Formats: sequence, structure tokens, C-alpha cells
Amino acid sequence: MTKLILNRRGLLAGAFAFAAAPAFARATNTSTTTLKVADRDVEVTVLRPDAAKGVVIFSHGAGGWPAPYQALLDHWVAAGFMVVAPLHVDSQKHPRRADYNLQSAFPARLADLAAASAWAAQAAPGLPMASAGHSYGSLMSMIRAGAFQGMIPAQDPNTKAALCFSSPGAIKGLVGPTSYQGLTKPMMMITGDQDVVPGLVPDWHEHLYPFDTSPAGQKYLWQGKGVNHGLAYHPEAPAFAEAAALSVAFLKAKVLDDKAAEAVLAGQTSTDFAEWKTR
Repeated sequence: MTKLILNRRGLLAGAFAFAAAPAFARATNTSTTTLKVADRDVEVTVLRPDAAKGVVIFSHGAGGWPAPYQALLDHWVAAGFMVVAPLHVDSQKHPRRADYNLQSAFPARLADLAAASAWAAQAAPGLPMASAGHSYGSLMSMIRAGAFQGMIPAQDPNTKAALCFSSPGAIKGLVGPTSYQGLTKPMMMITGDQDVVPGLVPDWHEHLYPFDTSPAGQKYLWQGKGVNHGLAYHPEAPAFAEAAALSVAFLKAKVLDDKAAEAVLAGQTSTDFAEWKTR
């Protein structure tokens, strides 16, 4: 694997916004399970609809944890998706966080997601699957959907689409001109024109790189006006409802082959809240 160079302070600057994230009541269909991954116990949050139609494997941002995303995940559950969200070792809530930095957390995250996917395949056999994430987690979802082929052997053939809230930007030593050429599966990037992470992503345009450089076809970009890096866990933000609704349409269209949802995506245009682009 190519050496990964990460600015730890910069990534965590964005993650520490979780300290100010609002708390949400946990849904009655939310539970946790523990998976064994190598020598580690991985806590996995599972949100179940009454009758699951598909599965979303979700990866939180650097330093984060699943709970602050509850409002977003509940939208997906209401649409019929079982959400499976591991707690990664870089989380502020992880008991072994001191044993890892963001570099060593990278392969651990990918191992967590592979284990979560294997568990979901047994818990909900035969259901189609998507990979989703926020920030550092969105990098994981794109890798599972085909990014970095030939460099990082962690692609998941069962991942039908990648749903990304922000991205970790143009990471030095990792992201290059061909990094997203293998990302041929459907991908939606949800970001904003104030989506910066001090020390890591000083220019919000970096979040557009996966959209701009992956092969054209079923690629979607929602670029929020005045939207920053924390939209995924701030449902009180004015633009949240629109972004969440489009994330549901994307999942239903690309994972469940829902024609009505496909029509929603096809008919979407820019709004007062965001610029909308496809390629």
C-alpha cells in the first residue's frame, strides 16, 4: 500500500465539531453488536426498519461516532434501509483511541467495514448494499465502491453505490489524477461552499475532486450554499432536509432500482439551497 500522509491535527479539527453536535433520541429500532476483527472488538450500531429492503454500511468522520448522525440515518431507515455503522478506532468514544493515530486507523477502518458488511450479509441475506460516509468515512465508502484500485485492495463487489457527505480532500501522498478512475459505480457527493477543514482542506473545491475525476455516468453533486463540513450531523441547518431527501432518492434509485426515485434524480435542478450537477 502506498504510504498515507495525513495531517492529524487538520483532520481532527473538523472532527472536534462533534463536541457541539446536538444530541438526538435514539430510535427504538437501534441496537449495538460487537464484532471480532483481528485482536479488536468492534462495536457496531445497527438501525433496523420494520422490513428492510437494502443495507447501508456507514463510516463516521475522523474522531466522530455514529450517534450524532442519528437524524440522517433515520431518513435512510424510514426509506427501508438497515444501517450498519461501526465505531472506528480514531473515534473520541473508542476505548483504544490512544493506541492509534489517523495513519494506523486507515487499515483498521477498512477492516471494520469489511467485517460489518460480512455481518450484514448474514443478518439480512440477499439484500443489496451501499457504502456511505462522512469526511474520512466518505473516503472509505469510495474505496469500497472502486476508488484507488491497484493501490488499496479493499474494494467490495457487493457495494452498489457510494454516498458521500464531504470528503477528506486531496490527501498528500494518496490522492492523485487517477485515484478515482476505478469509481465506476454510482456516487453522490454532498458538500458546500464553506466546507473547509483547517489544516487539511483549506479550499472547499477539493471536495469536488472525486466527482470531477471519476468516470462520467451516474455521478451526482449537491453543493450547498453556505454549507460547511458538519451538515451531516446538523439537522437544524436549513439545507439539511433537501440534502437528506436527495440522499434517500439516490439510495433508493441506485440500490433498490426504484424508478420513482430515479425520476427524482433526473428531474432535480439547482435550488435556493444548493447547486446541482450531474455527469
